[in-house]
Amino acid sequence: MKKCFETRKLYFGFPVFLLGYKDDVHGYNISTSSSVYSLGSMLVMAMRTKSNAITEISKYRQFTVNVPEQELTKEVELAGFNSRKDKFAITGLTYSPALTIDAPMVNECPVVIECEVVDMVPCGALTNVIAKITSRSVEEELLDEKGVFNTMRFSPISYMGDGSKRSYRYFNQEEVKMGSIIYDLRKNE
Repeated sequence: MKKCFETRKLYFGFPVFLLGYKDDVHGYNISTSSSVYSLGSMLVMAMRTKSNAITEISKYRQFTVNVPEQELTKEVELAGFNSRKDKFAITGLTYSPALTIDAPMVNECPVVIECEVVDMVPCGALTNVIAKITSRSVEEELLDEKGVFNTMRFSPISYMGDGSKRSYRYFNQEEVKMGSIIYDLRKNE
């Protein structure tokens, strides 16, 4: 039986990422977030409206989504809990210029998505950023011999929890190919 669950927040598993952006004070900077999704060439992410990241992205209208793996959890926390500071200096992470926009690609993150802002939609204390993907970069070891993304080699950090407790979760080595379950059901009919 389900029970009404009163909570201010409910995170049911979102990818953690480092948002890279041009910064008037520090040149380039990063912020930690977990509110993002992409479909085709569109990406949508959200952050607090008063955050340094949203302030800077509203000026320059470009950013990167840098997806870390488990070994960067400490750096993810440092970038998330040090507002308006030089987070590359604090975390020790390094960057390279993005390929198609003026924003940083975090070298230690195996997946980077470059974006140009299409629209910014305020919603209460948050701003939703709708963007066009201009480039995707992936470390070569995440591609198989045919150049296809190998999901078993990639282990991003997931963010879960509620208003009382939030935590990071990591992927295991279990994988089920999409469509295979229904295919097996139909085959056995």
